[in-house]
Amino acid sequence: MASLALDIKHCCRPCLRRLYIQKRSLTTTTSRRKHGAVPIFSDTPSPELNALLSTFRTNIFLPSHLIKLQRDLLYKKKNHSLLTAEEPATVRLGNEVHQLLPLNHITDEPATRASIAKVVKLMTETGDWKNLPGFLEGLKTARRVVHGDQFEKMIRRASDCGRIGVVVDCLRRVERTGMGLWDVRVAREVMWGVLGKCVQSEWSEEGVESGRKLAEVVWELCFDPKHVPKMVGLEDPKKRPEIAGVLVQMYAAKAVMFEGSKDEGGAVEKWVQLMLRVWGNTKVGVKERDWNDANYQLTMWAPVWHGILMAQKLLGAQSPLGQELGAKLQELESVIQQARLVLSEHPHQDGNIRRGLKVYNQLSQVSV
Repeated sequence: MASLALDIKHCCRPCLRRLYIQKRSLTTTTSRRKHGAVPIFSDTPSPELNALLSTFRTNIFLPSHLIKLQRDLLYKKKNHSLLTAEEPATVRLGNEVHQLLPLNHITDEPATRASIAKVVKLMTETGDWKNLPGFLEGLKTARRVVHGDQFEKMIRRASDCGRIGVVVDCLRRVERTGMGLWDVRVAREVMWGVLGKCVQSEWSEEGVESGRKLAEVVWELCFDPKHVPKMVGLEDPKKRPEIAGVLVQMYAAKAVMFEGSKDEGGAVEKWVQLMLRVWGNTKVGVKERDWNDANYQLTMWAPVWHGILMAQKLLGAQSPLGQELGAKLQELESVIQQARLVLSEHPHQDGNIRRGLKVYNQLSQVSV
């Protein structure tokens, strides 16, 4: 049957219709095999999530793997009579045989942006997140665009559920998932997720070490050509002090809390020097009375502030590096206090604490 599929383009339309309604399976052409099989999703405890993933798989992901003539069978109403239960048309993709059923772009396809948000919201159990890489791969193959702010929310949600490791797996498969570190917002969110891993472990030695390793993986991925910003105007995460600052915090926390406040191998000093070299690449400050900006800035700079406190303790406040860190510390403390003031004047309507304040409070409780 493979030869039949390869010769399809040479057939007239009546012949094509006769071929497509044969009970035998039609294999995809060489031009479509590069996409591989349609993503398969693990069953979850949520019937609503299962149904939504199944709809994406059948109505969006499957058609993106088909040749044009097969898609015409799905979408052109005049061909729908050919897709009968008595003589179903099927196609083999990978190890699966899929039945081709009539589809309508308007009524059968979930709205991309709203549905992505719903899928992420419904992912609560640990096992649910195993479906994320395949879901993103399906979206990319179907040419459904996932914007930076959507990736931010996705990563934040995964971090809150303790699944930042799945996000790192998506980053490793960037050419298939589309989740890339060329977007500094994505890089920040992943690093904050690494920090969240330490917080969730209550700063246990295992949690801090796991967070440190993940932070290093993310940093190394920033050098991968597939993650390097290619468009003019995109910021390079490697040149952002808030990204390097998380590495300072990870190594400083490990040294202060578990290595007798000794900078073994000079790792903390190395990351401090890197962070200071790129410090001038971003403006440290809060827009006056803008609670949204204050919330974001506090989330961004609280980990750096805390990392500097620990690094200064390790390196000595009067050492050359310690004095440089002291100057940055004063700069950050001013911004942090301003952000806290703005947020105190704009409490969350449902009584929940703003994210920036939550991050700051969690770090303030960790002894230096």
